[in-house]
Amino acid sequence: MTPPLTIGQVVAKSADWLRSKGVEDSPRLDAELLLARILNCDRLRLYMDWQKPLTELELSAYREYIRRRGQDREPVCHILGERHFYGRVYEVTAETLSPRPETEGLIERALNLLEIDPLLSNERHGIFEVGTGTGIIIITLAAESDGHHYMASDIVPGALAVAKRNAHKHKMDGRIEFRLGSLFAEYEGSLGMVVSNPPYIAEEKLDELPPEVKNFDPVEALSGGPGGFEIIRPIMEGASTRLVHGGWLLLEIGEDQGKGCRDFLKKMDCWTDVRVEKDLAGHDRYVLARRS
Repeated sequence: MTPPLTIGQVVAKSADWLRSKGVEDSPRLDAELLLARILNCDRLRLYMDWQKPLTELELSAYREYIRRRGQDREPVCHILGERHFYGRVYEVTAETLSPRPETEGLIERALNLLEIDPLLSNERHGIFEVGTGTGIIIITLAAESDGHHYMASDIVPGALAVAKRNAHKHKMDGRIEFRLGSLFAEYEGSLGMVVSNPPYIAEEKLDELPPEVKNFDPVEALSGGPGGFEIIRPIMEGASTRLVHGGWLLLEIGEDQGKGCRDFLKKMDCWTDVRVEKDLAGHDRYVLARRS
């Protein structure tokens, strides 16, 4: 009789199978996260029980998770319905963009400015996120930085509902005003900071995206229209009329959009300190500009 498979054996076999199916980023981590959910434990517990055999019921449930990840290429956060991000756990649904590691760089830059820029110490100047999705950006800023009036918009009612639930989960719902609507959702007041991870994929490149993105992220959270600037430019224009003098615009962008963003901002002739910064992989990823 074949002995039952242990946790360690199952994780190793699953990681190899996922890799064979094209899951290249983190097959071992994915295998561990999915098994941890089946066993209702954390990854540390998995390692402590590495030699523990699994029951047939556990194996059956786990095989279905692994099939979805490898054969369907469904992202782990969609299978689990949640994603760990910047030290917190957020609900993720089919109506929200799966949080990306690159967005942590956007948040870190915003938090740094909130800490060091004297203008942003004035709590009367609001902080606005355009296109909040899961709410990870505005919730993190509110949780990590005292004061200010925090606002966030989204055009998708279901996504805004997810953001509100995430804010409530992290006890930030009383500090954030969520607004349903496109771009600034008819907000016309003055702001100290505008931050956004907007749809920036050129619509002609959508079919080139990995299946995890193309088949599971909502297209309205991905497509930036022809060339990818259809949402970025209106955000820049809207920020220019709402930011106080000295206020900051921060955007996450596509790796080939740095020059286009820089040129557009400079043509507007109302920005200073315009710069494009790179992510950890060395790609253009963040635009920062101060309202002159």
